[in-house]
Amino acid sequence: MTSSFRAPEIRGRAALGAVLAITLGLATCASLAGTGAHATVFDRAEFVLSDDPSPPGDAAPWKPIKLPDEWRRSRPGVSGEGWYRIGFDLVRVPDSAQALEIPHLRSNWIDFFLNGVLIGRSRDTVGGPGLLGALDTPLFIFVPLPQLHPGHNVLLFHMKALAHPLNVDGLSRVTFGDARQVMKAAIARWELGFYANRSFLAMALGAGLITLFVWFAHRRDKVMFWFAIACLSWAIGGGLYNALRWVQSPVLPVLLLYMSYGLVVPAVILSLRTVELKWPRFEATLWAFLLAETTYPLWLDRTNNLLPLGLDLANTGLLLAGVAIVVYAARRPLRWSVKVEILALVLMAACMFHEGARFLDWVSVESPVLRPYHVPIMLLAIGLAVFERHLDAMRRLEGMNVELERRVAEKGREVEAYHAERGEVLRQQALARERQRILADMHDGLGASLVGLLRYAQGGGIDPRALELRVKEALQELRIAVDALEPAEGDLASVLGKLRYRLEPLLAPAGIQLTWEVGDLPQVEGLEAPAVFAIQRILLQAFANSLQHSGARRIRLAAHAYGNQGIEIQVEDDGRGFDPDQPASGLGLSSMQSRAAGLGATLTIDSRPGGGTRVRLNVPQRLAEAGPLSALAQSTV
Repeated sequence: MTSSFRAPEIRGRAALGAVLAITLGLATCASLAGTGAHATVFDRAEFVLSDDPSPPGDAAPWKPIKLPDEWRRSRPGVSGEGWYRIGFDLVRVPDSAQALEIPHLRSNWIDFFLNGVLIGRSRDTVGGPGLLGALDTPLFIFVPLPQLHPGHNVLLFHMKALAHPLNVDGLSRVTFGDARQVMKAAIARWELGFYANRSFLAMALGAGLITLFVWFAHRRDKVMFWFAIACLSWAIGGGLYNALRWVQSPVLPVLLLYMSYGLVVPAVILSLRTVELKWPRFEATLWAFLLAETTYPLWLDRTNNLLPLGLDLANTGLLLAGVAIVVYAARRPLRWSVKVEILALVLMAACMFHEGARFLDWVSVESPVLRPYHVPIMLLAIGLAVFERHLDAMRRLEGMNVELERRVAEKGREVEAYHAERGEVLRQQALARERQRILADMHDGLGASLVGLLRYAQGGGIDPRALELRVKEALQELRIAVDALEPAEGDLASVLGKLRYRLEPLLAPAGIQLTWEVGDLPQVEGLEAPAVFAIQRILLQAFANSLQHSGARRIRLAAHAYGNQGIEIQVEDDGRGFDPDQPASGLGLSSMQSRAAGLGATLTIDSRPGGGTRVRLNVPQRLAEAGPLSALAQSTV
């Protein structure tokens, strides 16, 4: 039995689990956030419909009701003002501060009375003005202790409400008791509402900045750029709303609407872009819809309750349409990031629909407000998809680099093969030239000797001693040609040693004393057969000139290294010498200069009449590449 481990699949499951855990955790926290354990929650009250600004007395037609109360249910079609009354008894006035809290502010206009004395109004309490989205705003009021007394006490709530089937005006359950316990309940709801929104703003700001910085490093990914812009614009809009929420400004409702719906259109467009769908006209329509829905308070009546419901349902439908398009157009099999996107869009649609269901009376008006929680879901899902695109781009770039390295290596092997083939061609050409050189040497040296020997034999009157000498000369030429073919491996001393071995049998019968001063010599690069042959010919020509023309009795050959530049070889005799300025009668000297130049060496000849001759050959540490080739074309002396 075998098992496989696929990292993308594991990451996809982990991301899906993270989205579910965050969403369910937030919803659970919202549903379980309760009141303080030592505070009293009132779920019963009395109500009277009256526009009297003073609290009605006991003679008013008070009717018992159950909290939370909704005008659209208990008083359908009735608009106006009403009073809620809650009574409670105290044995004694508490020593600690007291407070009351309403978990959902469901009216723009509420006055609070304790024992007939006004203690606060919804317009100037911590909860703030009852603007759009007031359902997620708890209201907290400190109760002045002097207004409490032992015995029976009465809380009164004066409210204005409008009659509309979609109106959620009414009174929630009321919590009263120790201020510390009541404040815990209020803070818990603020953390799930107002403070959660601030956290989402910080998340959007951080995600936008990080994505923008990453985009600067790879500016071709427009999806990443627009994700950063969407996050930053939403965070800036939310920051402006929080800064101006206490100021009466016509732009405030626009900012609030942008906080409520501003990320839906970018989420849908970015989801399409992450599956490689780009529809300019459809996207332009969505941007126009976003502009219209966020600015409608500037040009439409804000009292129309159908518009908020329509926006919730329209954004729900838009998100579900995005789900359908992504599921239809995404490549199969679905990547883990696409699955996360689909789930996120569904959860965002559920958050939007939950708010509309509240107006439609499909869910309790007291249920937690989930619409703001579409923001972290969107940031997580679209952010994961955007960064996966970035990682894919990086992986593709790395793959391209690997492929480029492979192609470069392949080209390198091709170049090496070409050079090897070219080297083989050059080697064959060198061998051909070497054969030509050997043939030329044998023709010019051994051949000439054999031709002379043949003519001597044909002339009659053969002197056995002379015939023997000529045969030895022919054999010597052959041996010198063979010596040049043996590998020298950069050892010039061995080349000179072989030359000495060939010269001594010629010099001793002529009565010439040879002085040999050759020690250890450094290696010479490029000392191949052509170079060996050229050096031999230069030195043989120097010895031949001493034997044939100078009448020398002593010849000295010395070789030594001069610095790191090369090796100097000197051939010096005590013969009659000659005038170097006079034109030479033969080709020997010019042939020596030509061969030296082919090696990249220098040849200097010092002589004067009656003063002997000294030939200096300076061989460089590395012979010229052209030297051996040019030497091949040279004929022997």
